[in-house]
Amino acid sequence: GNPLGLKHSVVQGIVSAIRDVDKREMIQVAMPIEFGNSGGPLVDLQGNVHGIINMKSAIEDRVGFAIPIERLRELRAAPNPVAIERWTRLGRINPDHWTPLANSDWQQQSGRIQAKGGGDGFGGRSLCLSLADVPKRPFEVAVDVRLNDPTGAAGLIFHSDGKDRHYGFYPSNGKLRLSCFLGPSVFSWQVLQEIDSPFYLPGQWNRLRVLVTEETIECFVNGERVMESKDRQLSDGKVGLAAFRGTEAEFRRFRVGEPSADEQLSDSARSLISEMLADPQRMHTISVEELRTLAGSSQASVQEMTRRAIELQRRADQLKNLAEDVRRVPVLTQLRALLDEQDDDDLFRGALLIAALDNPDLDVDAYQERVDQMAREIRKELDGEASEASRLSQLDAYLFQQNGFHGGRDEYYHPANSHLNRVIDDREGLPITMSILYMELGRRLGLNIEGVGLPGHFVVRYINEEGDQQLIDVFDRARRMSKADAMATVLQYAQRLIEDNDLRPQSTEEILVRVLRNLIGSATRQRDPEAILRYVEALVAIVPEEGEYRMMRAAARHQTNRDHAALEDLDWLIEHRPPGININEVRQMRDFLKP
Repeated sequence: GNPLGLKHSVVQGIVSAIRDVDKREMIQVAMPIEFGNSGGPLVDLQGNVHGIINMKSAIEDRVGFAIPIERLRELRAAPNPVAIERWTRLGRINPDHWTPLANSDWQQQSGRIQAKGGGDGFGGRSLCLSLADVPKRPFEVAVDVRLNDPTGAAGLIFHSDGKDRHYGFYPSNGKLRLSCFLGPSVFSWQVLQEIDSPFYLPGQWNRLRVLVTEETIECFVNGERVMESKDRQLSDGKVGLAAFRGTEAEFRRFRVGEPSADEQLSDSARSLISEMLADPQRMHTISVEELRTLAGSSQASVQEMTRRAIELQRRADQLKNLAEDVRRVPVLTQLRALLDEQDDDDLFRGALLIAALDNPDLDVDAYQERVDQMAREIRKELDGEASEASRLSQLDAYLFQQNGFHGGRDEYYHPANSHLNRVIDDREGLPITMSILYMELGRRLGLNIEGVGLPGHFVVRYINEEGDQQLIDVFDRARRMSKADAMATVLQYAQRLIEDNDLRPQSTEEILVRVLRNLIGSATRQRDPEAILRYVEALVAIVPEEGEYRMMRAAARHQTNRDHAALEDLDWLIEHRPPGININEVRQMRDFLKP
């Protein structure tokens, strides 16, 4: 298949079961499946096709399913053809009612219109003009809109010249915005107003309405007037729909015509909803008559209850985030104290504390005792006067021959490969976490082993009593490396020649920072902002004076709705002015976030 766009890829796994999934027989496979594998063949070692890869588990990365190839044979034997000229028209926007602009992709089905991807307009602006006649002012244009991404932007346009000039009223990044577009580039766009309205429901259907009079432009969301403008730069033109930045959005119930009133929530329905919020038990005692009261203004009631539910969910999320912040404090405090105390096991314990950020129940002391036990098991195979060379050889044999430790290649970027407890339990990990375990066992055996942070690939260096040095690739079963091997590694990962700095020993602080940067990379690929914040918090705990990490934490705090905490980082940056930080950008971000 083509996982993540990597064409003609092959991965090995096993067929683990034949199961009924939604009343269909499916082949369960144990192997990694990524976006782009769907439609790829499931073959045996002789090249016989047994199925078509169809989907993966939403919970476990290495569980997937394939459609048995017999289903394809059945389809080929009894096809259900559609004429190509009809197929190409399926889902197309009705040309009698709409005109898409800028080579944009608009589709229509079951009364809904969809914006699919961006158009040729600057920033992916995609427009679709209504062919309906626009009445004289006062008139209104309205539509229900739902965005697939709360950070996207899509909504209504009016006074359009059929090209680049028009007004727009639309949600953008969760806020409501009224803009005037006077040309094709961002420099000709004017944001007239932008507000954060409690009446806008992210992820839900929202009714947008614009009332255009002789004097004003009035904008409504879900029946509530949220902004008014007297801007007169544009005076007439077509109306329609718009999507920005490639946002995929759905529209329904489009209307242009004379002004009309939105459905309003009745006083009795509003009072009843307030009663239920004040006493949650009240929801269990709603009578038939009270249901009719709510249904008397059905759409408005649903929108109000949805708005209140979203607000309660937001508060619940804030409380959950606060609990996570509280839980994280002792771990971060221990991490900072550990580096201040500078004990022999700082690196090993620090790596376990980093793993504890993701695993609240992790018992750090238990894993330290586990490594003590591993060291005792190695010593049992040695006599009392064993040489350094014998101890190193027995360390290698214990890990890689007797206990099967190995580099985690199949799912290299999985966070578990960066968690030292999982490395010990699963016996696989990244080069750096494998090396941390190797160094800690070596220390307990009286061996001098230090970490070497080659670009893209962490290794260790063993130094014997005579001062002789040997690079070792722990990820590759403790393969001994020559200087030429190190040069080739640097060339492979950094596309440059090796430098003296590449071979210097890494401090405990530097190694822990590298572990955290690996985890940030994994969380970024998985789009997990809460995990990113955890790791950046640890970076600041380890290197509190590093401006880059403070800036990263401010951004992560803002992304996870912790703006007050983000302002603390920005104020620190402005006060301390660390090197490498653009203070003007910091001030701009602070001005954007401040209440």
